[in-house]
Parts: sequence; C-alpha cells; structure tokens
Amino acid sequence: MTFAVHPLLLLTGVTWCLAFGAAQALPAQRLSIPAQSMARALLQLGAQAGVSIGAGEASACGRSRAVNGVHEVEQALRLMLAESGCTYRRIDARTYLIVRSPPPSPRPVAPAPLPPVIAPVELDTVVVTATKREIALANAPYSLSAVNGAAFDAAARRDTAALATRLAGLTVTNLGPGRNKLFVRGLADSALTGQTQAMVGLYLDDTRLTYDAPDPDLRLVDLDRVELLRGPQGTLYGAGAMGGVLKLVSKPPRLDAYEREISTGLTFADDTAPGHSADVVFNAPLLRDRLAVRVVLYEEVLEGMVDDPGHSLTNTGATARNGGRVGLAWRINDRWDARLASVFQELHINDSQYGFERLPPYQRALSVREPSNNDFNGVSLSLTGDYDWGRVRVTSAYQGHDLDRRYDATTAADRFGGTGGPLAYDETDSIRAFALETSVASAPGASIGWLLGLYGSHYSHNRTGEVLDLQPDVSLYVADKRDDTNEGAVFAEGAWSPTHRLKLILGGRYFYVSTRSRTLAGQGEAVTDAFRGQIQDDGVVSKGVIEYALNDTALIFAQVSQGYRVGGINGGVLLNGDLGQPGAGLQPYREFRPDTLNSQELGVRWRGFSDRLGLRLAAFFVDWSAIQSDRVSADGLPFTANVGSGSNEGIELEGVWSDGPWRVDLNFMGSNPRLDAADDSYPLATDGDLPGVPKVLGAFSVRRETRFYGLDAWASAGLGYVGRSTQQLTPEVTTDMGGYFTTEFATGLSSGPWSASLRLDNLFGDDGDTFGYGNPFLVSSEAVLTPQRSRNLSLSLTRRF
Repeated sequence: MTFAVHPLLLLTGVTWCLAFGAAQALPAQRLSIPAQSMARALLQLGAQAGVSIGAGEASACGRSRAVNGVHEVEQALRLMLAESGCTYRRIDARTYLIVRSPPPSPRPVAPAPLPPVIAPVELDTVVVTATKREIALANAPYSLSAVNGAAFDAAARRDTAALATRLAGLTVTNLGPGRNKLFVRGLADSALTGQTQAMVGLYLDDTRLTYDAPDPDLRLVDLDRVELLRGPQGTLYGAGAMGGVLKLVSKPPRLDAYEREISTGLTFADDTAPGHSADVVFNAPLLRDRLAVRVVLYEEVLEGMVDDPGHSLTNTGATARNGGRVGLAWRINDRWDARLASVFQELHINDSQYGFERLPPYQRALSVREPSNNDFNGVSLSLTGDYDWGRVRVTSAYQGHDLDRRYDATTAADRFGGTGGPLAYDETDSIRAFALETSVASAPGASIGWLLGLYGSHYSHNRTGEVLDLQPDVSLYVADKRDDTNEGAVFAEGAWSPTHRLKLILGGRYFYVSTRSRTLAGQGEAVTDAFRGQIQDDGVVSKGVIEYALNDTALIFAQVSQGYRVGGINGGVLLNGDLGQPGAGLQPYREFRPDTLNSQELGVRWRGFSDRLGLRLAAFFVDWSAIQSDRVSADGLPFTANVGSGSNEGIELEGVWSDGPWRVDLNFMGSNPRLDAADDSYPLATDGDLPGVPKVLGAFSVRRETRFYGLDAWASAGLGYVGRSTQQLTPEVTTDMGGYFTTEFATGLSSGPWSASLRLDNLFGDDGDTFGYGNPFLVSSEAVLTPQRSRNLSLSLTRRF
C-alpha cells in the first residue's frame, strides 16, 4: 500500500486532551520510531507523543532518522529531521508544523567539528545497531557501549588497539599490527595466534573481519561510531562471538551533500625516525537524494622500536598500512534502500616487536628477522525495506584474507635436523568466506516485538607451515592443511512489554556446521601425516533478558546468554612422528572438541543531574567448558587443545559527566578469570588465571573546550591502568605481565575549515610488559616481553572543503 499525504492536510497525527490543559509543557516520553519515510515517521510520533504535526511538507523531506528512547517532542523532531532539508515550527504546546529549511548562505564555510577525546558515549541521541535492531544506547538493556567515530581525529594511532583502555572490559593482545586477538571480560583462550575461532565477533558494517585469523587491524578513518556489545552473542551472531561483538560502523554515503576532507599527520617517538599518515575522504551525490558514493583512502607508516645489536639493526618492526573503502548508497524508493560497500587494506611489518627479558628494554638477539603481512579485502551488499508492519533486511558479504609471517626457529634445530645454521618457520594463510543473512523484524513500539532470521556461510582456510634451514636453503619440514566449513542457522528473538516499564526478551538459534579437512605433512620427501576427515556439529543456544524502567532516567536489566565454538581438526603437528587420539596420552589430538560458555549478568543504566551524569554498572558471572586454546607442541609447532574448564566473575563501570565545556569519562573492570579444572590430557595449573587478562583494568580522562585567541580550542588528558596477569604457555612455562599505567595528553585548535591537533602518548616513557608472546619457538628457551610503545608525539592537520 502506498502512503500519501494530501498537501491541504496541514495537521496530522493524534491530539490527546489531557486534564492539565494544552498549555502545559509535555514531559519526555519513551518513543520507538524506526527510520522510514518522513510522513510515516511523523504520524507515528504524533500518535506516540500525543501531539498534532502538520506534515504537508513531509514528502519533500526524504527519509527520517530513527528515534528510540526517552525524548521530549522537540528533541525527537530535531533527531528525526536531521540533515533532511526540513525543520519544524512550534504553533502551540501540542501543535507543530513541518517546513522546508531556509536556503543556505551563498558562502557556506562550516567550521570543522572539534575532534573529541576517545571516550564512551552515553547520550540519548546515539542509536546503535549491534543488536541487529536500531535502539537508543541510553535505554539499551545490555552491556553496550559506543565510541563516536570523530574521536579518532585526536588519536595518535587509529587502530583497534586504540580502544583497549577506552571501553570497559576490552583487551587486545600486543603481538603487533595485523597479528592481534581481541578479548572481552577476561575471556581469553591464548596469547598465541592459531586456528581457534575468534572470541570476539569483529565486524565492519556487514562484513565480518575475523573467523580463525588475527584482527586485520584496519585504520579507523571516517567512522560514524564503534559499538561494543559484551557477553556471549551466540543467538544473533553464532560461533565466534563468545565474548561479545565489536562493530565498526562507517559513515554512510550522503545523498544530499558533497564532502571533501584531507588529513595529514606526523609521529615522533623516542629514538626512532618520524612516521607519517595521510587520509582522504570524498562524498558525492550522483543522483541527488537517490544515489551517492563515498570514498576513503589512507596511508600510514610507523617506525619500529626494538633493536637487535647482533645484526646491527635499530628500530625494527616498522609498519606500513595502506587501504581504503568505497561505499555506494541507493535509495530505491520510499521503502527500499541498498548499500554496496568495499574495503581493502595491505599491512606490512618488517619485524616483530618483542624483546628479551635478559637484555635492556627494547632489545633482543635473534638469528632471523621476523616480517609479517596481513592483506584484507571484503565486499558487502545490503538491502533494507521498511514497511508499516516492520523491516526486511538481506545482507551478503565476501571476505578475502591473506596472511604470512616468519618466526626464528633456530632453537628447534635439533628437533628438525638442522645443520647448525639459522632456521626459520614460515606460515601462510589464505582465507575465503561468503555469508548470506536474511531477517524480518517487527516495527518498534509494539507491545509484542519479534525478529526472525536465516543464515548461511561457506568458509575455506588453507594454511601452510614450513621449517627452512637457511644455510643452505633446505626445507626440513612442511605441512599443508585445508579446511572447508559450511554453516547454516535459523534464529529468532521475541520481546513482550506487559507494561510500559517492563520488557521480556527471549532469543534462540539452531545451527548446523560441517567441516571437511585435509592435511599433508612431512620431513624432507617423506609424508608422515596424510589425513582426510569430516566433523559435524549442531545445537541450540539461547538468551533471555528482563528489563525494567524504574523511571525515565533509570533502567535495570538481567540477562542470561550462551556462546559456543565448534570443534576442529589438528594437522601437521609433530609428536613422536604422529598425532595422538583422545584417551591415548597427552595432546595434541587429531580433533579438538567444541567449547561452550554460559553467562549471567545484572546491570543498571542511570542518568541524573539534568542528564549531565550517565552511568552503567554491571555484574557478571561466566562458566566456560572444554576451553579451546591455541598451544605449542614440543616441536614449537602450533596446535589447538582443550585445556579444561574455567570461570570469571566481575563488575564493570562506565560513566560520563558533561557540564558546559567540561567532560569527564571513566571506565573500570575488576574480575577474576581462572582455570577451575584442567583437562587430564593437558595438565595446566588449576590455580592459574586464564591467559594474560588482568584482574583490574581502568581508565580516566578529562576534556575542556575553550577559546584561544579567538579560535575554538580543546584540551584533554587521560590515565589508564592495566593490572598484573599471567599466562600458562605450556604446563611447565608461565610468564607474568601487566602492572603498568598508560598516559596521554592532547590539544587542538579549529578555525573555519582548518583544524589541527597535538597528542603526546606514554608521557613518562614507561616500558611495561603488555599482553603477547611473539615467538612460539622461544617458549621453553627464552623469556620474552613486549614493552609499551615508547613515548611519542603526534601532530595532525585537517582541511575540509
């Protein structure tokens, strides 16, 4: 049915006659209005808020923005009409008229927005989508946080690690760019990279970035926001989201405006050569209000910081990153939108970034340099249709991910028959994935809401590992393993609001996974491991949430949820010439089992002092069974083991105080991640912690906006703490790390289209040992550490056109 508004009908909506009289100010109300045609959105606003809205101009206003949460009517209208070319006029307390905005000044020179400090955002105006629905962050019954994308304009480094101390409970390993893993709430499986599925689902819009490979470490440029949804998300996202979901949301192409922006930067670190960066953003409507393209291009070079005097090398570990994104948005009609997006990046690192504990900080002594590469490309297509009864969404995504890395394997010469010269272990991965998902959801605001979806994917991973004797150049061992995985799932979620304050949510997912694996491995010309096999798995995971709004500013919620990862197959691991089998001694076994996670959580969101203060507090308990963990065999080669069962309980706190030019942000997590019972075939110490995640994490920052000689200016400072932690690399080897502070100071100026910023990180030059272990072949022979990046100063200059 096509909806139309007659131009003579100036007042639409519903007018409620209240006993207090029309002149009384209307209180803020809970609203739930999806993005849709402006005329429909205004009708829904009128009905939900009890006002009359003259919508004769609505047909010229395009699509509305979503409005969710507790809002006053005029605040809701401002959100709904943002960037639509329309505004509103207040007739009386209960009557509004929609009109076209006045034409722009003939010389529009908008001042560049001031880049804020990286900080959690707790504002009613923020609408997030990590739950696969548009919901207001301030009223979300989940442990969900968001970071404004503009915050990265003030960041020295625009990578995933920049978020580690900014969002409560998020931990990032520090193996090096393109080699890191993400963990949430102390749920870490290993500091080493291997074949386990990622603990945290990492997404760029509709493209999944990680399956069983490290974070591709995209440069965070031109983002609208970053969302972190904590706790297992098996019902909506399936396997690989046991700890949560981190979603990078890019700015969509604008249909109504040209945008051009160029940014350049320089970075100076102690005792290293300068680094540099350049970012270009371009947006153009191709058919005004119908079709637009947005292009992002970037390049970044950062110098390394570790010396190897034995090879006369200084500042090894230099990183070169270049890539970009292209997005195409098409408004097909008043109901349907399409978005095609492409992302690509090449990341090259000339050496690893760890040092030896027995040497001065930032020094080591290797026989072989350890370069690595991480190249990523992805394409996604999404179709969204909005109807009176709800929303239809179809998304498809392709991922190509190629990695290679080298380790110094000289310490394993006696195990592989080396001639006494340096040995290298080269590992390459080629990953291809395609996923398709279709979902249908009811319109917001109904007393009973629902979401239904179908998911299917195909994933192939080819990994080759080779041990080389470099003098002469002879192959001592090679393993070639290929996995092909098909997955299908159906998921559903229902929400019931028996009263306007109480909501009950129940979700579930049925999944089926099949993996075919093939391995060929051997020493020299002899094949010692030839295997073909298949494993299958299916099951159901569920989620339940109870939400209760105490009043317009306080919300409490309780949640139980489940996460899972499917099992897999080891291949190419030397252990007395063969692989073990379950019940036949110590691991590695041919197969590793699925692991499951159950989480319970109680939380509260609260706003007070005229919305100047916002807080989120959550307590959680997690039980983790048959933990999958990337491990190192006696030969230094990687494999995956089930290491036992563990648990974690803790609390999280996030808060923001905003008063005039001042803003203060804080976050804190205290937890107790531990291994409760070891697997008999892999006897770790049961009184030990889960690997590497500290029991205490926290950060505090303050920001002040002001005027400086007639220019807009700001300054910010931050302090973070990473507590002590341990990791059991093998049953015999345990290392300590953590127990250090992070510090930062930043300031910026803005004049018209120009803006500049200065940032100083690690003010006191601390060299604390971060979460990582850079070389599996050194586990039993050398104590290594990965120090914080040395003190560095960054300067940036941005011009908007």
